[in-house]
Amino acid sequence: MRYPFFFLLSSLLIIGCSAPLTPPINEYTILPYEHSVKETAPLSSHTLSIASSKTLPSLASKNLYYLREGGESGAYLYSRWSDTPSVLIQQILTASLEEKGLFASLLPPTSSAHADWVLESDLNAFYHRFSSKDKSEGFIDITYRLIDTTTKLPIGSKRFTVTVPATTNDAKGGVTALTQATRQLSTEVMEWMRNLIQEKR
Repeated sequence: MRYPFFFLLSSLLIIGCSAPLTPPINEYTILPYEHSVKETAPLSSHTLSIASSKTLPSLASKNLYYLREGGESGAYLYSRWSDTPSVLIQQILTASLEEKGLFASLLPPTSSAHADWVLESDLNAFYHRFSSKDKSEGFIDITYRLIDTTTKLPIGSKRFTVTVPATTNDAKGGVTALTQATRQLSTEVMEWMRNLIQEKR
């Protein structure tokens, strides 16, 4: 009477060992890169605060999204960011501004101190975008506004669209392209702010 039991147990073990395992989830982050030239003194005596970016609900998660022709979008199943795209962009820009020393000081959004200027933004796109079956790119679309907190008026506003070709048409290729696009965006935003500072002198 014991044979059926052992046969059933053996069968379950064989099925369990042969069942496919779920692939591990790869988590990616974006690290800042070092700038070769640092300002000897702040270009502006103002203090700056970078506000949390407003973004689409679909981009308010850690998912790594792709966008195909015809508007089809989706998230890679086994790849994700370490934080939301807006937070990653803000971290890179903050690190770049601190390293370059454009402002007298940078204040976090949660600071109780009153900043002279605040940088607001609307993130509209952060995708691994496919333009064809064999071509894709990292694509970022974001608008920045520099606001004078005393007058409540904008000092300047600009929309940035950054694209960087992906070397492979998979999640890893999208991550690499979006990483480069984020760093390029940071450089362009800093140059834009440098020009605004010089205009306000």
